[in-house]
Amino acid sequence: MKYQVTHTFPVSLDKLLHAREERYKHLDQFPDLKNVTLLEETKEGNTIRQKRKVSLEGSMPAVLSAALNDLSLLEESTFDITTNTHEFKISPPGKDNVFVIKGKSKYEADGSESKRSYDVDVISSLLFVSPIVEKAIEEIHKHSLEKDRKSIAKFLGVES
Repeated sequence: MKYQVTHTFPVSLDKLLHAREERYKHLDQFPDLKNVTLLEETKEGNTIRQKRKVSLEGSMPAVLSAALNDLSLLEESTFDITTNTHEFKISPPGKDNVFVIKGKSKYEADGSESKRSYDVDVISSLLFVSPIVEKAIEEIHKHSLEKDRKSIAKFLGVES
């Protein structure tokens, strides 16, 4: 299942990119991000690689709870600071057959504003219920992206 999401911010691209990086250093100000733990980060040249664990306690759909013994996701991502492109893969640890979210986001200037655009693909290999799983994960991921957008906007002081 493929989908796209675009967020626009009333600030320059430099400010948006700064907020993207800095807000995770101030988690006390962003309660919606407290379910995210940075496990590893490496910087090589123009590339930042990260591994994060995302807790899903209380937000896992019933159709998935039975298939997972660990209610968390592992996100592996690469951000290229020369192209402002972020590629990511999100899946339950060791359970890629349940579902995988793969995507790419691009941060760019848009006149006096800036935007980030996501192209996302959700794939499930669970027999009989994969369309239900994919739709449920799409909705959860879109909600997560909206929470992320709000945390960036709040960090930038353009939304309370």
